[in-house]
Amino acid sequence: MSTPNNYSKKNALASAVLLCSSVLSTQALAATEFSYGGYIKFDAIFSQYSDQQRAGNVGDDFLVPSTIAVGDGSAEGDMVYDSNAKFSRLNFKTVTDTDAGQVMGYIEMDFNAGQDERLTNQASNGLRHAFFKWTHESGSSLLTGQTWSTFFNVGALPEAVDFIGPTSGSIFIRQQQVRYTMPMASGSFMIGAENPSVSLYDDRGTPTANDNAIDDSTLPDLIARFDGKAGDISFSAAAMMRQIRYNDGANDEAENGFAVTFSGKYAMANGNDIKFMLSSGALGRYIALNAFRDGGVEADGAIDLNSVTGGYLAYKHMWSSKVRSTFMYAFAEADNSDSITSDVTKSINNINVNLMYSPAPKLTLGAEYIMAERETESGANGDLSRLQFTSKWAF
Repeated sequence: MSTPNNYSKKNALASAVLLCSSVLSTQALAATEFSYGGYIKFDAIFSQYSDQQRAGNVGDDFLVPSTIAVGDGSAEGDMVYDSNAKFSRLNFKTVTDTDAGQVMGYIEMDFNAGQDERLTNQASNGLRHAFFKWTHESGSSLLTGQTWSTFFNVGALPEAVDFIGPTSGSIFIRQQQVRYTMPMASGSFMIGAENPSVSLYDDRGTPTANDNAIDDSTLPDLIARFDGKAGDISFSAAAMMRQIRYNDGANDEAENGFAVTFSGKYAMANGNDIKFMLSSGALGRYIALNAFRDGGVEADGAIDLNSVTGGYLAYKHMWSSKVRSTFMYAFAEADNSDSITSDVTKSINNINVNLMYSPAPKLTLGAEYIMAERETESGANGDLSRLQFTSKWAF
């Protein structure tokens, strides 16, 4: 049984432990900087398809080229209206200085998931980024987690009202990865090993029913990239090797695909600029939101890879310190496998013209006209005309 004196000693000891823990925690917190950010974005969209009524899918919320219906124009749809705030996002960031270097952690989410327009219009949150980057005092860094692919130069993406903008010709992908970055006198060099994913047309020329079920990749997507600058031009050049492998129970086949991309920005006077991107090779899901699959499965089960070439050119003009416009053209065209017998997408393109007004540094109102087109191997085509308005408050 504890005496009052022993009880007091125990209380004193517990208080000392708690005090030490509090001091240590305070010191740890003092060494870590916390910040948050994001934006609230509302979009109002008027769309008309040449060969269907409303798409009734993700293509109603932003440009997804593969959802544009094709035909002879006899089924032209009515102008329809949609609106959403699901592209609003929230992020948290920490920066900690340690004896081994600086560690930065970042997590971001948005609400771009299904919603019910009949009642509450609730949208589910989705993970966009979750990674940390350890930067050594030498300047080299190691990144692990989920973020933009090493193959994608985010800095070359132009401003748009649409979720992406030059969708038809843009590399656009986030995924899990390990990336090492080494600074160089003329720029930086990166090597990334990233999560693989396979999408194929089966031997009947139709998309495989469940890509995840047949995906049997044994290697990550391997990417090497160099970022540099020459005068007023900043640029990025990257090369990628992918293993395209599947196992459907009857066949276990693999092919190695290769792709390259070059992108950048030319800074001009008065805040004007030109942004560009050109990519080619076994791009598959990396370009145009997976408008093209990796290849086709031949009758004997072998894989015949598709080759895709695409890109965009965008010019931003500052009308004043608060008003600006971006004019962009994007395209992609596939050399599809001969083993694909169905009428798959051959080419896509889109033109965007917008007007943005920022009465305050983080407040933006904008409008954009989009004309997009899709053509299949048979020559059938369809187009989308869209007028989109947006308001965004960043914090």
